[in-house]
Amino acid sequence: MTDIDELPPYRAVLVVDTKEFGGHSDRGQTVLADAIPDVLALAFERAGLAHVWREALFPHNTGDGFGLGFATTHLPAVVMRFFDSLQEVLAERDTRWPAAGRRVRLRMRASLHVGPVQAPGPAAVGSAVITAHRLLDPPEVRDLLERSDPAQTFLAVALSQRIFEDVLRTEYARLPPSLLVARRVEVKEYSGTVHLYVPRPSGDLLTHGFGAVQEAAPDTPRPAATTNVITGGTFETAIQIGHLHGDLRRERKP
Repeated sequence: MTDIDELPPYRAVLVVDTKEFGGHSDRGQTVLADAIPDVLALAFERAGLAHVWREALFPHNTGDGFGLGFATTHLPAVVMRFFDSLQEVLAERDTRWPAAGRRVRLRMRASLHVGPVQAPGPAAVGSAVITAHRLLDPPEVRDLLERSDPAQTFLAVALSQRIFEDVLRTEYARLPPSLLVARRVEVKEYSGTVHLYVPRPSGDLLTHGFGAVQEAAPDTPRPAATTNVITGGTFETAIQIGHLHGDLRRERKP
């Protein structure tokens, strides 16, 4: 017997949620909630990862989204193929929604993290699961869908630093680093770096990038030269200059 606990197995944790889910009518929310598992299943299938969906660990419906775990061996393929596939499926689904009253639109945020997960039953517990859910909430992540064209950009992804270190930096997943933007985020008890990925950027994301738009600071006028009259035993004039350019030569009067 030992009083040392065993470390739970490492699992990948994927979570998605729906933008402005509560802004739809009750009927609209029902339509969206029913569509979420179908959209995810089709995206996994098109990415050649149908087995990941079928063998999902601790799948859990969150009402406005969905979460699941899977073996870490699938992480490179999920990073490289699943998110692009999900963007395509969401875009196709968008063209088929009935245009009755307010248009139903399914746009998602997704997060991916990895860590030790304790799964005693259908539920899963542990900081890795909590972190995956937290990564959906920072303003830096929500901002991506806010500032993009709702008819073009249907997915914004937050990859944890651990995913970046273990899967991307090691080059097991060959996703060009130039497609990712690192941001430091803080939400509730979580503080860390996320790597943002948008399969199809549009709108303001193309103009200003993934960071929040910063209001341009007004030009600071260059300090004007001032002349000080010095009294005493000197007959020269002192010039106070904010910025010097070139050589400074002083002429003495004869």
